[in-house]
Amino acid sequence: MFEKSLLDELLKFSKKDAVRAHMPGHNGGEGLSSKFRHNAFRIDVTEFDDTDNLQSPQGILKAAQERAAKAFGAKRTFFLVNGSTVGIQAAVLAATTPGSKLIVDRCCHKSVIAAMILAGVEPVFIEPEFAPAFGIYGAVRPLSVMDAMHDNPDAAGVVITSPNYYGVCADIEKLAQHIHSAGMFLLVDEAHGAHFAFSDALPKPALKQGADMAVQSAHKMLPALGQTAMLHIGDTELVSGERVGKFVNMLQTSSPSYMLLASLDEAVHSMRSDKSVGLNKLIDKIVEIKSKIGVLDNVSCVVKSNLENDYDVMKMVVDFSSLGITGYGAAELLRHDYGIYPEMADERNVLFYFTAGTTLKDLDKVDRAITDISKTEFKPQPLKKTPPLPQIKMAKRLGSAFYAETEVIDVSAAIGRVCAEIVNCCPPCVPIVVPGQLITNAVVEYINNYTEIETIEVTA
Repeated sequence: MFEKSLLDELLKFSKKDAVRAHMPGHNGGEGLSSKFRHNAFRIDVTEFDDTDNLQSPQGILKAAQERAAKAFGAKRTFFLVNGSTVGIQAAVLAATTPGSKLIVDRCCHKSVIAAMILAGVEPVFIEPEFAPAFGIYGAVRPLSVMDAMHDNPDAAGVVITSPNYYGVCADIEKLAQHIHSAGMFLLVDEAHGAHFAFSDALPKPALKQGADMAVQSAHKMLPALGQTAMLHIGDTELVSGERVGKFVNMLQTSSPSYMLLASLDEAVHSMRSDKSVGLNKLIDKIVEIKSKIGVLDNVSCVVKSNLENDYDVMKMVVDFSSLGITGYGAAELLRHDYGIYPEMADERNVLFYFTAGTTLKDLDKVDRAITDISKTEFKPQPLKKTPPLPQIKMAKRLGSAFYAETEVIDVSAAIGRVCAEIVNCCPPCVPIVVPGQLITNAVVEYINNYTEIETIEVTA
């Protein structure tokens, strides 16, 4: 039997007349320059004197990283081709020592948990606020961070996610003041906010608010290829750029793709010039669409006035639950009937990702589709009330549980056992359970009701 290759399937998908309301931010090449598109394979080379070496940049790559640092207001910028994950891991390893504590956002990306396992660091989890009206998480409150610092004065630093997957931002400026007054560093997982530096209509970037380090996924919101990211060091004495670089080189491939590196440099260059003007036009159009949704019956969307915190207007969270359909059902309808591929859906919402590569034509199609769906009658589907993630209760040290002897059992039989793996759904890759966590009845209920996970690895 003939089996299609991955290339066959990807080409089939790419030929669809689809609206890509999802990452990567180049939008099927719309955001890439013709010079890059026409020469992409010719620039897939290796390290020479002419092309420089990312492990020890002295020439064009050094200059490219310095240009990026200037664009983002960083003291030093590292190009990453293993995604934000490698930046998070390098930053945590560089800024901590084995046995230390790290105050961590409960809704952190799984890479933060992996980084702490590699670094031999123990987490102190803080809960971000939960917005039951939308069924999504908001930001970590400064008071929660202050309480955690008071109870854990020996912690090395704090890791915050801002913006989160839905675009909600933390008050980094206030957080940075409190954290620095305690002598701790602040690392911001800004994977979804690389575009903030290029428009005053967007939230202020983490570095400009006082973060010591920020990690950004260029491929999420900028016109760059998948896997491209950056690790920025701010104006800080709490973190050594040289030490960070050592860990970046330890973790990142020694054979980086020059196609990825070139697309990253191109993305920064284009955003500093022509794309920044286009970005503001997109923002105006998105605001217009959200205003129209605000007066429609049966659908609604998250806007800044709904929230206590700053919000990324380029993320559009649309709630279809009043129509009697789930977010999953609405996303399938958008794909099947309208050719619109959103970034993600949950029980009640659809998340549209508009990026620097999004076109005004795409936005018009999304606008018409949402208006059309809002006027449609549906047979009501059973809707679940989305709860917060189960509270983390640690029974063993993070690393001890991860490296322990383990066994795999049915989730329903795991109550009272200790988890030995990072359990999450992707997207958004926020851990439901972490190694060392006691598996309670609430954990099992959450996994059974809101995921398709059937087994879990526990310590023996």
